[in-house]
Amino acid sequence: MSSRSQRAITLVSSLLFFTCAESPTEPHGPRDSLKAAVDETVRTAEDQGFSGTVLVTADGALLVTSSHGMADRAAGTPNGPGTAFDFGSVMKDFTAAAIFDLADEGSLSIDDTLADVLPDVPADKAGITLRQILEHKAGFHEYHDTEGDFEPMSRLEARERIFAQELLFEPGTEEAYSNSGFTLLADIVETIAGRPFQSYVRDELMAPAKMVESGFYGDPIWDEVDTAIGYGGSTFVENDPATWPLTWALVGNGGLVTTARDLDRWLVAVRAGDVLSSAAFDAYEQGYLALGSAEVDGVTLFAFAGAGDYGLGGAAIECPELGSRVVVGTNDDEAFDIEGFVVELGSLVCAPP
Repeated sequence: MSSRSQRAITLVSSLLFFTCAESPTEPHGPRDSLKAAVDETVRTAEDQGFSGTVLVTADGALLVTSSHGMADRAAGTPNGPGTAFDFGSVMKDFTAAAIFDLADEGSLSIDDTLADVLPDVPADKAGITLRQILEHKAGFHEYHDTEGDFEPMSRLEARERIFAQELLFEPGTEEAYSNSGFTLLADIVETIAGRPFQSYVRDELMAPAKMVESGFYGDPIWDEVDTAIGYGGSTFVENDPATWPLTWALVGNGGLVTTARDLDRWLVAVRAGDVLSSAAFDAYEQGYLALGSAEVDGVTLFAFAGAGDYGLGGAAIECPELGSRVVVGTNDDEAFDIEGFVVELGSLVCAPP
C-alpha cells in the first residue's frame, strides 16, 4: 500500500544528501548549458528504462518537456504530454489546501479540535487538533483499511474505523505518518462544506488552477484524457486508474490522477494567488508545505511525491525563489528509481545562482 507512503519527506532527505555530496554541475548556469545537462539526465533515464513524462522549468520559463515509454504496451500507445498518471499521496497537498481554504473563509480553524468539527468523537480523540493531523502528530495509525486501497468503504465507515483504533501515542508528543488522518480531514471538508469532497476539490482548487486534465479514480474525464497503465509489482484489474474505484479507504490521502503539465499548473497557480488568498496561502505554506521543504545553500526547495503498488507514481520539486520546477509522472516505478531521477533534475535547476 505504498500509494500513501511518506515519499515527499524521503525526497527532501535525498535532495539534501545529493546536493551536499555531489555538488552538481555549473550552478544555475547559462540556459543552454543547463538545458544540455537536463537533456543528458533525461536521456540517461530513458536508457535506464524510464517510462513517463518529464517537465522542467527554469527561471520561470519552460526548459524541457518530454515523454518516454508506453502508456499502454498492449495497445502500443506511447506516453505523451497529455497522459495522466496516478500521483498517489500528492492528493494530500490538495486535502490540506482545502482545509486552509475553509479556515480562510471562517468555516473552521486549524486549531479546532475534532470535537469542534465532527459529532460523536471518542474522548481519547476529542482534543486532537486539525494542525496535529496535518503535521502527522495526532497519533493515528497509517491505515484504516484491511484489504488495501480499493476496499469498499463509506465515509462514515472510514470515520468509525479511525475512531475505533487505539492511538499510537498521546497527540502532539510524537510523529507518525498517517493516511487515515488525511481521510479524516477529507471527511471534515465534506462535513463542513456540505458537499462531496471531490466536488469541493474540483470546484475550489482544480478549476481556479485551470487543471483541465485532472480528477480521481474512475472519473468520467478519463473518457477524454488518456491514462497510463501501471507496470509494477502488483495488479488490480487492468492497472488503469480510469477504471479503479475510489472508496473512503483512499479519499483524502490518495486517488489523484493528473498530467505532469496539470500538476505544474497547480504549483504555479497556488503560489500566484489564483487558488487561495494571500493569507490562506501563507498559512498553507507555513503550516503544511514547509513539512516537505529543505534549504540548500540558501535556496528553499519544496518536494511532493506519491506512488502506488501498481507502477504508477509521480514527484515534483519546486524552488519558488528561482522560478524553477521539476514534475515527473511515471507508469513503471518498479523498474526505475524515480526519486533519484527527480532529485538529480532538482539539483540541476535549483542550484543557487
